[in-house]
Amino acid sequence: MANPFSLDGRVVIVTGASRGIGKGTAIAVSESGGHPVMVARTESDLRDIETSLPGPSTVLVGDVADPALPAAAVAAAEEAGGLWGLVNNAGITPYYHPATETTDEEWQHILQVNLRACAAFARESAKAMQAGGRGGRIVNLSSIAALSGLPNLVAYNAAKGAIDAMTRTMAVELGPDGIMVNSIAPGTIVTEIVEDLMEQNPALREKFVARTAIGRVGSVAESAWPIVFLLSDASSFMTGQVMVVDGGRLAAA
Repeated sequence: MANPFSLDGRVVIVTGASRGIGKGTAIAVSESGGHPVMVARTESDLRDIETSLPGPSTVLVGDVADPALPAAAVAAAEEAGGLWGLVNNAGITPYYHPATETTDEEWQHILQVNLRACAAFARESAKAMQAGGRGGRIVNLSSIAALSGLPNLVAYNAAKGAIDAMTRTMAVELGPDGIMVNSIAPGTIVTEIVEDLMEQNPALREKFVARTAIGRVGSVAESAWPIVFLLSDASSFMTGQVMVVDGGRLAAA
């Protein structure tokens, strides 16, 4: 029996692939036999990742807010062998203050990058998957912020909640085409940004750790491998779901 967790030869678009969870996912896709199409703004970072991968990959430089980028990414995936999967990872969290202080401009910025760009990549990818007739997988990056009331992040939380609603709707619409659509909701994952924050403020690490059931924060790999599962045949009867990967943080709340 073929390994249901393998991505052998399958082409997967990964947005925000130059660092953090996106970088970890691109590596995990390659290590699983897949061909990542890595999308991000910084070419040098993508080229560095490309040289470290065990298999073929494609680099596409651009800002996910560019309305032309989703179609360009799909075209690159089709050229690489045919699109199988999308990991909608790119996102920003630049504002941290109460809802009453969140401006219209901040709302627009967050929604443009974290929601509208995600929707555009999902739409263009779904159309290509339907046309290809191979089925496929779409994995949208949500957050435990969509499932709790984290303060000072109202626009970010709202965008992630909307992504979960979009996930469920697309799962219903695309299920007959064999396209599975799921979200993954990470907790505190030690990306480069989080590591820098914890180094500057050791008390922050203690706070993050204290909030989890297993007494530690998560690694990038621990969020990337569940994404690979959602891209694989092992998840072929799973769609419209939000998979929480948070070390038990929500359970311990």
